[in-house]
Amino acid sequence: MRPALRYPAQELDPHHDAFFLPGTGFAKEIHGKFIGQYPIAFSFVSSLLRLAGITWKWMPMLLSFFTVLSLYLLSKRKLISQGTVLLGYGATILFALSLDFSEYSIYFLFNSLGFSWWLRYRESKKSRYLYFALIACSIPIWLRLESLLFLGSLVLCEIIIFGRNTRHLIKKLNPFAILFALSPMFLFFLWNFWKYGHILGVRFIFNYGNNHVSFLDRILRFFSITFVNYVDGIPKFGLFFCSSFLLLPILYYVFFKNKRNEKINFLLTVIGLNTVLVGILAPNDGITITGRYLILVVIPLLILWENWKPHASKIWKILSVTLIVFSFLISGLILKILQHSTKQERIYRDFYARNETSLWIFTDPILCGQAGSDHLSKRILCFNSETNLDRILKNLESEPSVSSLTVFEMNEKEFRNFENKIPMILSSESRTILKEKLNLKFQKEKNPSVYKGAVATRYNKRF
Repeated sequence: MRPALRYPAQELDPHHDAFFLPGTGFAKEIHGKFIGQYPIAFSFVSSLLRLAGITWKWMPMLLSFFTVLSLYLLSKRKLISQGTVLLGYGATILFALSLDFSEYSIYFLFNSLGFSWWLRYRESKKSRYLYFALIACSIPIWLRLESLLFLGSLVLCEIIIFGRNTRHLIKKLNPFAILFALSPMFLFFLWNFWKYGHILGVRFIFNYGNNHVSFLDRILRFFSITFVNYVDGIPKFGLFFCSSFLLLPILYYVFFKNKRNEKINFLLTVIGLNTVLVGILAPNDGITITGRYLILVVIPLLILWENWKPHASKIWKILSVTLIVFSFLISGLILKILQHSTKQERIYRDFYARNETSLWIFTDPILCGQAGSDHLSKRILCFNSETNLDRILKNLESEPSVSSLTVFEMNEKEFRNFENKIPMILSSESRTILKEKLNLKFQKEKNPSVYKGAVATRYNKRF
C-alpha cells in the first residue's frame, strides 16, 4: 500500500494548495491519497540501501557504480571494448544522470542485461536467452515507463526484420516461459490498475492527464530530446548533442549506404524505432538534460559504435576524434552546471537555516525549490497564483504551534524580472494581501535578512 507523501504543513494546508513545486505535476491526490509521481519501486530499493547502512551522502556514488557495472558487463560479454566503456560513461548523458540520486542507474543496468541477452539469443537461437532478456527488460518497467517502449522496440524490430517468418519463430518458443518472463510487467499493470485505476500507474496519470500538445510543439520537443534546443532561456541538451560521436555510425551506414550485416541492421532498426517512439510519446522535453528520455538508446548505440570500424578513411577518423573531444567537453559543461546548482542550493539552504522559525512561507517556486530536503522535515508553504490564501491564513491564525514564521520572497527588482516568466509566481497584489493579513496577527521584525535577490522577513505571533 502506497503511503501519502510526507507534508509537515498538512494541518495548515489540508487541500495541498501550497505544496512543493506547484503546477509541475510533482504530486496530486489520486483515490483519496496525496502521492508523488516518482516510482515506488525506487523508493523501496533506496530504503533497502538505507537499511544496509548506505547514507544519503554515498547513495549517488553507489548508483553511479551501477552505471559503470552496466558498461562493464557489456564489455565482459564482448559487446563493447574497454575504450568504449570509457566513452559510454564519460562522453554520454550517462555521466550526468549517474551523478544524481535517481532510478536511472538501476534502470539502465537491467536493460543492459536484457539487451545483451537478446543479442545472444539472436546469435545462438537458444530460447532461454530470450526469456532472460524478457525478464531483465520487464523488471525496470517498475522504475521508468521508457522500458516498455524499449521492449516494444525490440519486438517490433524482430517483426520488421523477419516479416512473414516471425510466426515460424514464435512457434519455436514456449508460451508459458514467455508469460513467466513477462510476469514482472503483468504484475506492474495489475498493481497500478488496483491502486490507481490505470495499468500504467501514477507517472502516466500525472504526465498525460492534461497533456494537450500541438503537432509543432511535438516536433520542437523531438529536437530537444534528440539534438539541441533553447526554450525560454533554458538550454536543452539532447542525446546526440551530448554524444555527437554516436551519430557517425548512423551517418556511415544509413546516409552513405555502406555495407552492413544482420547485426548492424538490427541495431540501426532498434535505435530508429526507440528514438521515434520516445520522441513522439515523451510527456515533456526533459527540462535541461533532455536526452535522458533516450538513455536506453545508448546501449545499442555503443554496440554499433564498437562494430563500426572505418579504418580506411582518414576523414572519418578526424571526425571521430573531434566529436569525442566535443562530447567530453559537453560532459564537463554539464558537470559544471550541476556543481553550480548544487552549490547554489547549499548557499540558499544556509540562508534559510539562519531564519529558524515555526513556519517558512515562499512566494515563488524558485526560492521554494531551493529548500531541498527541508520540505520533508519543516513546515513549508509555497504560495502560488492558485493558492487559496484566505483558507490557509485562517488555519494559520488558529494554529497554536506556529509562534513565528519567515516569509521568503524576491526583492522588487528580481520580482519584476520573473513576474511574467514564471506562471505560478504569487502576484504583486496577492503578496500585498498576504503581508496585510499577517500583520493583523503577527509582529513584523524591522530588519529583514537579505541574500542576493532574496529577502527573508520574520514575523512573531502577537499574544
